[in-house]
Amino acid sequence: MQTHYPLLETNDFSFEFVTDRGIHYVAYFLEYGYMFSEYPDFSGHTYTFNIDLISDESDIAINDERVGMTIVEIFKVFFSKIENVVVYVCDSMDDRHLARKRKFDSWFWKYNDGTIIKEDGIAVVEDTEILNSLLVHRDNPHLLNIILAYKELNNRADEK
Repeated sequence: MQTHYPLLETNDFSFEFVTDRGIHYVAYFLEYGYMFSEYPDFSGHTYTFNIDLISDESDIAINDERVGMTIVEIFKVFFSKIENVVVYVCDSMDDRHLARKRKFDSWFWKYNDGTIIKEDGIAVVEDTEILNSLLVHRDNPHLLNIILAYKELNNRADEK
């Protein structure tokens, strides 16, 4: 049975792992509370999620199931504190945002055990659509307010 890749936790909410093919990833959460500053009940627990490819490998499109399993493990660590909230933004700088969304969605639907609630959104900033998703633990005491705030921020994105 396959398991996730070994994780090196480099500091709070920052992880590294290397695949069997030698591809090196860094996955980390950054504070994002400033975007939710009008919501002090949960802004201090709000983060963005990023995954960066460190290796300069030309064949990175290999479908490696263990990468998804490893990302899920990272989220399990992150959501061990049920108050935590994450917004995942699909970077569109290289026009691969739809592929990123599909990959992230496939991991979510394949591995989610119902513990995490996911809301998808689109923020329009200067005529550019920015795909994003909100992830919240289902037992978060501010769940409904977080979802409403997320939707409102997406609707007002061009005002920020």
